[in-house]
Amino acid sequence: MRVNPDMSKYDYLLENNKNYMNYTALTSSLSNRKITYEEMHDRIEKYARILYKKGIRQGDIIGVCALNTPESVYLLYALDIIGAIVVGYSPLDNKEKIKRDIEMTKPKMIITVDMMYSNFKDYEKALNFSTVLYSLMESCDNLKMKMGYEALQKTKGNFKLAPSSNLHHLLKDDSKIDYQKATYQKRGLTDIVFTGGSTGVRKGVDLAGDGLNYVVDGMNDLFKAEPGMVHLGNIPIGHMVFGRYNLHVALCNNMEFALTLDASVENFYDELVRTHSEVAVGGPPHWVSLIEKDGDKFVPSKRLKKGSLKNLIYATSGGEAKKATTVEAINQALEYCGSSAKLGDGFGATETWATIAANNGRRNTPGTIGNANSNLKIKLVDPDTLEEVKKGEKGLLYVSGPAVMLGYHNNQAETDKVISYDASGERWCNLGDFLQETETGEYKYVGRQKRNFVSGIENIYPEQIEELLTTLPEVREVVVTPVSDEIRQFIPYYHISVYDENIDFEEFEKKLNKLVISKLSENWLPGYIEYTKEPLVRMANSKINVTYYQNKDITENQDEMKNKKVKVLKKNF
Repeated sequence: MRVNPDMSKYDYLLENNKNYMNYTALTSSLSNRKITYEEMHDRIEKYARILYKKGIRQGDIIGVCALNTPESVYLLYALDIIGAIVVGYSPLDNKEKIKRDIEMTKPKMIITVDMMYSNFKDYEKALNFSTVLYSLMESCDNLKMKMGYEALQKTKGNFKLAPSSNLHHLLKDDSKIDYQKATYQKRGLTDIVFTGGSTGVRKGVDLAGDGLNYVVDGMNDLFKAEPGMVHLGNIPIGHMVFGRYNLHVALCNNMEFALTLDASVENFYDELVRTHSEVAVGGPPHWVSLIEKDGDKFVPSKRLKKGSLKNLIYATSGGEAKKATTVEAINQALEYCGSSAKLGDGFGATETWATIAANNGRRNTPGTIGNANSNLKIKLVDPDTLEEVKKGEKGLLYVSGPAVMLGYHNNQAETDKVISYDASGERWCNLGDFLQETETGEYKYVGRQKRNFVSGIENIYPEQIEELLTTLPEVREVVVTPVSDEIRQFIPYYHISVYDENIDFEEFEKKLNKLVISKLSENWLPGYIEYTKEPLVRMANSKINVTYYQNKDITENQDEMKNKKVKVLKKNF
């Protein structure tokens, strides 16, 4: 019998688990232990008691910087029991980005894995929050590795002497600790997850916990999950909404969630083999790692072993559209490895607790993103008239339902740009994507109204690069466009207008690269650069004509890029 989603995330989890307490809930890449659902719930309850004693109360904003370990799972659900509002800070971000996110959300406390403490400790007093640390190696079986890790963190200053600031010491308290369980608030704020949005403007997305329950409930119509199945836990659960969704959907379906700290593309296949996963999700680059180039074709990678993925039933790609040139080879690779899976698609957004529609690879039409989540309403509209388009026509995606965000955190202006109400008073969110409904009721992904794109496994926001590069004195203006790449999905193409055509371009690029790495990351570096001494092409409203450059990339440079494996440095002087 399906459980009513109108309850807290933890209560929904507990209600779904009550008849499966002897099943394995969690495994970890750091340990050989299998943690049962009974043990997991016992630990969650203990974490809740300790955190309540520490002073956390319902409605408190608590930051979490977590990696994929069992302790992180206990922590997230314990905070839900108390009713804290959880903010997910990314361990991949630098101190400057972390500071910005703290200033936006103003947490009372931040609980962080110790190796990331250096990103927070300089801001504790100035931004008025306390910190509690826990060890990445808490569950590690290898004593030598554990001791080496702890010594390294002490060398780096990632520790606190006060026992009250160390989660391990706090958990040693075996005394009876009473705590007040949070009162359930329907569609109440429980989580804040960050997104760059359609323009690259950093925003916190306010989400309701019961909304996630509804997504999980609706997805059960699209995927037949069985208790005891192994679900690979590679997507970060601490700060990515898709990771939180994977965690909740796996545990609420009584699956074994195989936590791994290795989310890298290079080791994706090895983790699938190691965990004997039956369900796995990755971005297109993860699945592309199963194949390699042979002349002009993609073929299964030589490192694959026959029959090595025989347990894999569901293989889903998410985060960005797959490339048609690689899908057939990926399916051949899966078949060679003994898997019955065909690569499917997941489509979603941070603003809707992840998955909106899914093609499970087994029953849906290839080339579609499958069917919509049954607990969401979808309408496709003409972007100019906002009237619903006919079936088969391209339309701008609007979504309604309990999973839709409450709004952007303390940002009514940005919220008002995407939230609207129809004549009947129903609340809709414009996600800025174009879809097309097929005759079978499935959906095809058409493209984005927004400009951000994925390179490798990271979202790239062109506006951020453009703003950053215009701080360089040599740059008049710049526009960044995505260029299709069969391995990384897309790579940034910088179109730069310079004031002086006689500058030392080699030295300039060194400076450019250093700036981008320091403020953003290596994935944001240019795959291609085109220089011009003329101002960039503009539209009648004086804005740079981004579409002109996107079309120019396709029509003029496609063959040149395809045949070169090094950066194209083109100077139009």
